[in-house]
Formats: sequence, C-alpha cells, structure tokens
Amino acid sequence: MIARFSRPVSLRRMKQEETITIEANAEERAALAEELDLLTLDSLTATMVLRPWRGEGVRVTGTVKGALSQACVVSLEPVPAVVEESFDLRLHPDIQDASTVDVDPDASDPPEPLEGNTIDVGAIALEHFALGIDPYPRAPGAAYEEESAEEEEEEQPSPFAVLAALKNENG
Repeated sequence: MIARFSRPVSLRRMKQEETITIEANAEERAALAEELDLLTLDSLTATMVLRPWRGEGVRVTGTVKGALSQACVVSLEPVPAVVEESFDLRLHPDIQDASTVDVDPDASDPPEPLEGNTIDVGAIALEHFALGIDPYPRAPGAAYEEESAEEEEEEQPSPFAVLAALKNENG
C-alpha cells in the first residue's frame, strides 16, 4: 500500500487567489515515514497559493517543510534533518503530455496537464518534499573503512587459482 497525503481542492469555485496551509497528522506521518524509508517524520506542513492561470488553468506556488530522521548510510545511527522545498507548478487542461522532453536547468518547468476540476495539493507537496530528502544521509564523523587492494586480494583467491587447486587434487 502506498502512503497518501491527499488534500483534494476543487477548482470550480476558484475565481481568485487562494492560500492553503496543510499539515500531515500523526497517522499520515507514520505511514509516510515507512513509505519514504525514514526512521521518523516529525512534521510535514505546506503553505501554497493557488491562483487562476490562463483561463481554465491553475498556478500553484508554495513551500513544503518537514522534520525527519534517517538512518546513516555508514553507521545506521539516526541523522536528523529538515527539508524545505519551494515549488512553482502550472497546470492547464489544454497541455498535452509531450513525447520528448527538453531539459533546461535554467528555465522554469513547463506546464503540466490538468485533468478534471480537482487538484491534490497534498500530493504536490509530498512530491516536492520527497525530492528534498537526502538520499545518502551521513552522521557527523561517519566514514567508510576501506580495505586496501592487497587485503582484498588475500581474502579472495583468484578463480584460476581455485580451478588449479581442484585440478591438482583430482589429478
């Protein structure tokens, strides 16, 4: 089961700018922590502004913030972190999914297709929050202990040496 942070908003009644603040409850945070492979998700909030865009579309700008704890990739110790991501998303019903995608890191993201008269602002916030999570958290002072090449060779004999030994035994 995929954890959800769903907050659907109807666009039918939206005629002017609207500010929305959402927050994950304890049950949602626990499910999201498990889904995102976090030790804990202590808070998750988002504040966003929805405004009409090009007639039938909507522009969603905002910030998502969360406090979490992850396991260190080296020592597995808890690593506390705070994620704060800003986003600016434009959705319109006349936008078609493109078969080719042009990536320009300096340009703003292209508009996305809007399906129906409802958007899920919770899903938007969660997507940007997840992108801000450090994929390789490391506790202060944690370092890998690298084996030297000589030690590695001593531990693992060459496959040819193993075959030669078998040949000599059966020989």
